[in-house]
Amino acid sequence: MRTHRYVRILGLAIASVLTAAVLAAQDSAPAPSAASILPAQIDATIINLPTTLSLKTHGSYFRVTHRFARDLGRGSFSDLAQDLFGLDSAAIIGLEYRFGVTDRLQAGVHRSNFDKTIATFARWDAVAQSESSPIAVSATGSFEGGNNLRQDYQPGVAVTVSRTQGTRLAVYATPTYIHHAHTDTLLALHEGHSLPGQTVDTRRDTFYIGFGSRLRLLETVFIVLEGSPRVAGYDADQPPAWNVGVEKLTHGHVLQLNIGNNFDTTPGQLARGGVPEAVFLGFNISRKFY
Repeated sequence: MRTHRYVRILGLAIASVLTAAVLAAQDSAPAPSAASILPAQIDATIINLPTTLSLKTHGSYFRVTHRFARDLGRGSFSDLAQDLFGLDSAAIIGLEYRFGVTDRLQAGVHRSNFDKTIATFARWDAVAQSESSPIAVSATGSFEGGNNLRQDYQPGVAVTVSRTQGTRLAVYATPTYIHHAHTDTLLALHEGHSLPGQTVDTRRDTFYIGFGSRLRLLETVFIVLEGSPRVAGYDADQPPAWNVGVEKLTHGHVLQLNIGNNFDTTPGQLARGGVPEAVFLGFNISRKFY
């Protein structure tokens, strides 16, 4: 079954690349320059993790995240086909808006229907990559909570370090600290379902490092990947979140098809990791307005 699961995942990835290639062939117009200095960096996020792409003063950014709830690693190929590879399933949807206060300071809000989570955040782009600096550095503070920001509060801080190489490759590392990653709701649930003599992990905070990259395959087609291994604190007894995707840049939009082991779209959700041996199909759509 494990081999069959990997074959299905590989098949989906190949289909995604072929779809993007067809779209690229249909759109022969040159892509808009999302970042004239760092052309390999085209979006404010990789899949779920942040990049260091700045917004212009008073510029806006809008993003839709969509994750199908059907586990592609469960059931036969026939079962998956009958469910149209997850497209018939329920969905976890997120909406995000951010605003460029200045060309170095941006603020935004993200709302996911996963536990009705609302995440607010502010980001300062401290260092831009240039001839004098081989890397770019951004610092982010976030505050999120479930039930429309009324419970399970999770403040967090993160630093994103990026490096672009020419016009083809951008790599990222984002050390992130989340306070109360083990939320009050989760703690009560685990304590209520623990077996006699079983020790409940009562650590509340989590530190993880998000790693990611964006690789240009064609002029307007990219491959993206990311992972968020936890290095200290509460580990949720779950595997680290990971995602892989293919995306198309077209006239100001970034259209991305992705797969991963999670529905996570906020820092607090990423801190809790993914679902063991599960794979979910999803997509992101983003747009910048100047």
